[in-house]
Amino acid sequence: MEQEKRDATYSLKKIIQNINALATPGKTTGEIADAIVQGVYENVNCQHVFLSRYDVESETFRALSWRSSVTPMDVVLEKKFMGASYLSNQPVIVNDLSQFNHRLRPETARQGFMSLVGIPLVSGKELLGVLEAFGDEEDQFNDFDVDILTLYANQATAAIEKADLVRECGYWAAEKGLLLEAIDMDYGSIGSFLYKAGETLSSMLVVDGIAVFGLDEEVEGSPLQEVLAKGFSMADIGRLKTLFTPKYLANSDILNSSEGTRIIKQPLKTAGSTETKLLYIVPVVHKQDLYGIIVFFWKQLSKEINTTSLEALIKRITDDVSRVLGCKHLYNDIQRMSFSDSVTGLANRRLFDYVIVREMKRVEQAGGAFSLLMVDIDFFKLINDTYGHLSGDSILQQFGQVLKEVFRSNDISARYGGEEFAVILPNTDAANATMLAEQFREKLLRHKFQLGSQAVNITVSIGGTSYTKELTSQRLTAASIVKVADMALYQAKQQRNSTRFVNYG
Repeated sequence: MEQEKRDATYSLKKIIQNINALATPGKTTGEIADAIVQGVYENVNCQHVFLSRYDVESETFRALSWRSSVTPMDVVLEKKFMGASYLSNQPVIVNDLSQFNHRLRPETARQGFMSLVGIPLVSGKELLGVLEAFGDEEDQFNDFDVDILTLYANQATAAIEKADLVRECGYWAAEKGLLLEAIDMDYGSIGSFLYKAGETLSSMLVVDGIAVFGLDEEVEGSPLQEVLAKGFSMADIGRLKTLFTPKYLANSDILNSSEGTRIIKQPLKTAGSTETKLLYIVPVVHKQDLYGIIVFFWKQLSKEINTTSLEALIKRITDDVSRVLGCKHLYNDIQRMSFSDSVTGLANRRLFDYVIVREMKRVEQAGGAFSLLMVDIDFFKLINDTYGHLSGDSILQQFGQVLKEVFRSNDISARYGGEEFAVILPNTDAANATMLAEQFREKLLRHKFQLGSQAVNITVSIGGTSYTKELTSQRLTAASIVKVADMALYQAKQQRNSTRFVNYG
């Protein structure tokens, strides 16, 4: 008897040493789960062992590891045998499972399982999972088996808690890193920030596919333009861009951000395949302004991951991105008001002064040339006196639109003051600048400006000059360049409806 006690004590010490050894640094959660299941199989009088993780969000048990002839399936709480007991953090001991065959999965009942010990894995009051051992005979488990299974269950709980904590710390670090990067980014880089947010989520979530779309209302047919796309085919991207049409966005409550970030789950059948992806669609919304949409999927989400924690992270990151983009949008609005003329929407004098100095420095450093046109509307005082100042403002608005249409996207058109405008033409010599000026003047001759039911014609006088690398040695100022262009404009106004070009010197 004494020898049996000594053997039992030695055996218990050995088991405890093996259990403690499971916590060796460097092991993954999966490796620890496999070792726990193997330990239970070897040291508990059982024929089947299952270690499952419980996902609170989906109320589903998912097997992490098992040793059995039966391959476990995901089981929702309401169909899990003794699931209510596990949810109440109560251990389960059943000595005769045949009495419960009507509650067991058919494939499990057919295996002839007769005994069960199930130990819930509990952190605080939260159910993390369950460790279960099944036997092929009635009353197969004794108190010693239950105690050993409980020890292994405690180690499984510790491993899952540690893995969750490490994952949460990684999430936190990545989230804060993204916010710090946002502080350092150019306030105008909304697309760049969406791209970075997508890259961060892709890395953190280890997704199989991610697509990030920014809102672009200037693109006809779809407001979405991809900023980042990984793991999606071109056909899938095209379908995603049409998924959220302007009409859908207008009629849905997707812009309702009163309850924070929403996660929409929607299946998408892959083009030319029978495969269907479960998409996680996350609108980036701040105060009912939609900035973009993030879409991602997993082919198979790791069973080690807590879905509740994962979705909380996604919402947190998206809320952060939404707030940052809201601030960037506000900054851009302020910037537009600071550098735009309120009547025409063109650059104002402040922005003009900045750009002309920038262009002078570019020529000085890289060579080439830029040209400056000064444009004055002929007889504008007569328009104001005849039709009134509101009609005069309407002419200025329409005139600004014609300037945008005629000149190139990299040219800077500005309202210099009153009815006088300036156009900076980068990388443009005198000959090409004269040609552009004449094209603009001739277009105005054919253009009808609307004043209510009336249509009027206007003409302009244009003066221009160019700044070249050869002039850099004369240390000219921006005011000097404007003065020369003004001289050319004065000559043009002597004749009206004409263009004059004057070179410095």
